[in-house]
Amino acid sequence: MTEYNLSQPYPVPPPLQQRPAGVTILAVLNALLGILLLLSAACILIALGLAGSQAFQEALAGEAPEWFLANLSLLLGAIGAISLIMGILAMALAYGFLNGKRWAWFLAILYGFLNVGFTAVTTLLNGGLIDILMLGFSILIPVLILVYLFQPKVRAWFAV
Repeated sequence: MTEYNLSQPYPVPPPLQQRPAGVTILAVLNALLGILLLLSAACILIALGLAGSQAFQEALAGEAPEWFLANLSLLLGAIGAISLIMGILAMALAYGFLNGKRWAWFLAILYGFLNVGFTAVTTLLNGGLIDILMLGFSILIPVLILVYLFQPKVRAWFAV
């Protein structure tokens, strides 16, 4: 006959980790950014609905170039869709930060490297002398966030 050890029927759960304060701050900032992006997407999509009206076209007629007026619906639709997607991603990232989701860490790392790269490339290609001199300040915050995300306590929170 087989004997069973019933002294511990379930595995002991690991001790709860406390979320690092910086992760909480990043989560709150991402949530605020997500709310702002979703509100801007709503406003842009409302403007898209108004873009076809005669009054809207007349209001912009003297101020905007002709090519802009001809493509206004396309431009507003694209900007609204991008704002909506980025708002949803920011809210998802805030959720992932608060709950220590592994995918949130990877997404933040990817976004940080893309942000630094695009900022450097666009500044070097389009910027003047002042923009190029300010490049270090433009990428300082994303670099600091990347360095923070690679700290041992933060990596432990995300189980990476």
